Amino acid sequence: MIRKWIVRISAVIVLVILPEIAIAKSPHPSAFKAHTRFLATSTCIRGTWGLNLDVYLAEIVPIKGSDPVLVRLIDEYRDLDPPLSVATLTSPTGTTLQVRRDQQCDMPYGRIPLRTAPGDPMAILHERLGYQPQLSKTPDSHEVLPCYRVIRR
Repeated sequence: MIRKWIVRISAVIVLVILPEIAIAKSPHPSAFKAHTRFLATSTCIRGTWGLNLDVYLAEIVPIKGSDPVLVRLIDEYRDLDPPLSVATLTSPTGTTLQVRRDQQCDMPYGRIPLRTAPGDPMAILHERLGYQPQLSKTPDSHEVLPCYRVIRR
């Protein structure tokens, strides 16, 4: 009788602890600084309460000296915080931002609505404006762009 209870309690402990160990060992992408140049505004969702969400097409250089990578960049911030400045969005040389890779929001290039140039105040309108940024190499519409999130501190 006691042996059955010990086996059952041991089984419950294993079932509770194993998922926690698996989560602790899972590779969570860490944030890093990347040189970022904004190419287009995709969507802007602004509210007076809660979170704001701005999505951009951007080039990042994840490692100094490496080639730029075309990415979908998401900036999610509180309603009390300001959006990225127009100077940051329109800088031809780019800026350094803290970013983190997020594979869950990867998207094919053809499905990303490109609405305006970065920093254009018309991006907050609901109409799809259609914008074609100047790219050195335009990706195929089925090519999946990696997604990154801006880390605000």
